[in-house]
Amino acid sequence: METMQSLLQIIQLTLVCGTILVISFVALLAMPQCKLREVLMPIVGWCVAIFCAVYAISPVDIVPEAVFGPFGYIEDIGALVTGVVAARSAMKPPQT
Repeated sequence: METMQSLLQIIQLTLVCGTILVISFVALLAMPQCKLREVLMPIVGWCVAIFCAVYAISPVDIVPEAVFGPFGYIEDIGALVTGVVAARSAMKPPQT
């Protein structure tokens, strides 16, 4: 029982620290003059593109095709479009 409780505490601590890091990075990325923005934006763009591609080919869907038929493909197409846009923005050279 103690092992499970300590594991849950570690998971909770990881989530809290991860949330703080994500909020910090988002705040830094929102600042247009931040040098970290120039480094992180291509990385974030590629991560979004990869996530969208994995989501589009995965069997897990928000709107399943088996239930909604062809309308289920709309969110997959949206994920692919989002991934392509993110990849294109990640490939752009940094503006000075």
